[in-house]
Amino acid sequence: MIVVRHLDGHPAYLSEAAVAVFEAERLRERNELAWDAARVRWLSLAAAVHAPEARAVRIAGRPPSEAAVAAARTLYTGAAERVAREAKRAKRWDSVAKIRDEQSAVLYADAGSPVPPPDELVALYRDGRSAVLRSLAAVTSYAELVAAGCCRPCREDDGKAFRIATELREPRLPHAGCPRGLCGCDWWMTVGVEEPVRKRRAASARTAPRGHAADGEQTPEAGPPTPPSPPT
Repeated sequence: MIVVRHLDGHPAYLSEAAVAVFEAERLRERNELAWDAARVRWLSLAAAVHAPEARAVRIAGRPPSEAAVAAARTLYTGAAERVAREAKRAKRWDSVAKIRDEQSAVLYADAGSPVPPPDELVALYRDGRSAVLRSLAAVTSYAELVAAGCCRPCREDDGKAFRIATELREPRLPHAGCPRGLCGCDWWMTVGVEEPVRKRRAASARTAPRGHAADGEQTPEAGPPTPPSPPT
């Protein structure tokens, strides 16, 4: 029996026994192309976080394989951790946020974007969001949540201001149940918010002058006490 396969657009006529060899070789070629592309991508990410160049050159010189891809990935993650720690010690919060945002996004995609996301990726994501909040804390006590609008929890918090100290202790991002897993919400600077509106109104009501409502509207003045009626 002669089996026809195609190679680079041309027919290949194979004996039945040669088909298995042909298919195995084609699979190897496809795998090597995928491994080489993945290795190049991880090495490019590693170079952006100043990974040791000598190690990158050695990994790039290996034949394409799953092991070479894993080595390039490890080179990137190790370098990203080192640079993020150095930026934290120097309180360069913008740099920390940039590194963690890219790191969590890349590793999340590499994991297949599961929902809910793994705890270790949530921790990386939150480290990036916390860095943004710490940067904003230098000029304000509150931050405005700007939502990606991808789900109801994200939309409900959109445009609201939250106390930064509270968000650092109990982070709300990523929103639980967000279909994107690591949602695209962000923190922006809010100027002029010192305390929640409800607290301001309560304080205003306590300190309002007698005869005036807390919202500034006039109320009837309290007159002198009515004398008791004379006994009959």
